[in-house]
Amino acid sequence: MLTEELFGWIASILTTLIFIPQIYKAFKTRLTNDISMLMMVLAILGNIAWLIHASLTDNMPLIVCASLIIIMSFVLITFKVKNERT
Repeated sequence: MLTEELFGWIASILTTLIFIPQIYKAFKTRLTNDISMLMMVLAILGNIAWLIHASLTDNMPLIVCASLIIIMSFVLITFKVKNERT
């Protein structure tokens, strides 16, 4: 594995992990008022752009990272919409 690919995987793992505490907290407390919907939408749009770029350049760490962040962003949006309705 090349050094740049190794650092790509490290960066992708760490970047993806930043969403885990927020998802856990939202699931545990059901409190989502402080989660910005605009931030979540921008996270999705930005990571869609990264996913397209990564696909065009065959950057597997970035493909995995962007895909997981898109999924986790949708999970947080779902929590937010569901919890603010009740």
